[in-house]
Amino acid sequence: MNIYLIRHGDAEKISIGKKDSDRELTPSGRIKLQSAVINWKNLIKDLDSIITSPLARAVQTANIIAEVYGAGDKIIIDKKLSPGSRTESIIEIANSLNGLEIAFVGHQPDLSEILSDLISPKAAYIDFKKGAIAKVSFGNKAGMARGTLEFLIPVSVFNS
Repeated sequence: MNIYLIRHGDAEKISIGKKDSDRELTPSGRIKLQSAVINWKNLIKDLDSIITSPLARAVQTANIIAEVYGAGDKIIIDKKLSPGSRTESIIEIANSLNGLEIAFVGHQPDLSEILSDLISPKAAYIDFKKGAIAKVSFGNKAGMARGTLEFLIPVSVFNS
């Protein structure tokens, strides 16, 4: 099983009169993310499921991924990926699905903490930038400190 942790793309700044949950991707954030996702196809041939936070910027990120992968029917919106998400929830969701290639779209600082928990029994500092993707592989089932970090790629690698 492979788990892909993906941070949403660059979003609108926090402003008065707009809820944090309603903040959308910026036009530049959309373009950079789409370019990156197109290039991810060289590394990841298919995705079995895309689980996303219900926040607008994460759902928009998941939609861009689904569009590039032709996987619109594979998006699952789950409140467990909202800010404050826990590693145990990611593991539970991943192990409940039949797929081998599972993407999770979420937020910081959660993704750094989840990635650390998946690959190490001790805390690791991970700089998880907007639009970045990390691949963690597991022999069979996902579990705490049982994964191998295959890559962590910032969106900037695909947008020179």
